Amino acid sequence: MKKALITGANGLLGQALIRTFRKDYQTVGCDLADTYFDSERPPAEYLKLDITRRNDVLRVCGDLRPDIILNAAAFTDVDESEKDRERCWNVNVRGVEFLEEVCKLHNMLFVQLSTDYVFDGTAGPYAETDEPKPLGYYGLTKLSSEKVIRSGGMEYIIARTMILYGTGVSVRPNFALWVVEQLQKGQKIKIVNDQIGNPTLVDDLAISLYKLIEAEEYGLFHIAGNETCTRYDFAQKIANVFNLNNKPIEEITTDQLGQQAKRPMNSTFILNKLHNTIDWLPGNLDVSLQKLKVQMGL
Repeated sequence: MKKALITGANGLLGQALIRTFRKDYQTVGCDLADTYFDSERPPAEYLKLDITRRNDVLRVCGDLRPDIILNAAAFTDVDESEKDRERCWNVNVRGVEFLEEVCKLHNMLFVQLSTDYVFDGTAGPYAETDEPKPLGYYGLTKLSSEKVIRSGGMEYIIARTMILYGTGVSVRPNFALWVVEQLQKGQKIKIVNDQIGNPTLVDDLAISLYKLIEAEEYGLFHIAGNETCTRYDFAQKIANVFNLNNKPIEEITTDQLGQQAKRPMNSTFILNKLHNTIDWLPGNLDVSLQKLKVQMGL
């Protein structure tokens, strides 16, 4: 049985990757915490690892010798990235450099997660061949990590994705969970109506990566939900699927929200390459939100 090492194992994507890969792979998770998100019923073997420490990465990965490293560890706070640039660079670029080094040394497949924020959002929808032009520091670091991998001379999958949502154990609130929670409380929420993207159920992303790996299809892929919408429309869909009152949802513009970092306004993806490669796409919003509703037991 092949072995898969999943970094950032305690996060939303890390948990989804473990659920997907542990059926057919000897799966090992690693993260900064001392234990798994579910220490009483650990879903797989676990190792504590800080990917920004080169010697630790070389030692742990060298001893473990996985066939695949799936890097779900990242500094993803877009606004905080502008303020804490050193930490953002260390996690998103230096950590990737160390993982790339050990993958090249031991001939491992490297799977790296990237983002729609490598684009400026002025010419969407984007294909893999379109030229990136990040607006902020977060996007710059993710693009830099892509360049590290693509110049490494090894087999890789770089998966650009966006607006990840889903559920897990003790995960940070994502957009969908936050909207559900606020509407359940009857709280008014302000949602931008001018940022357009492809909301992506995290399980669909994990399945896409599994299918690419099983098919031995490598390279750069755009992986996201196959329906595009504004954040405001996304919130309305959530309210509808979860049978919640949509009256508290207020429509505003990005300028009114006053976010620290600039966001791409239309960073939607063209998904032809993914579909043509594995003959499969993540679901549309209604289907994916119904899956989330079942997962949440609602």
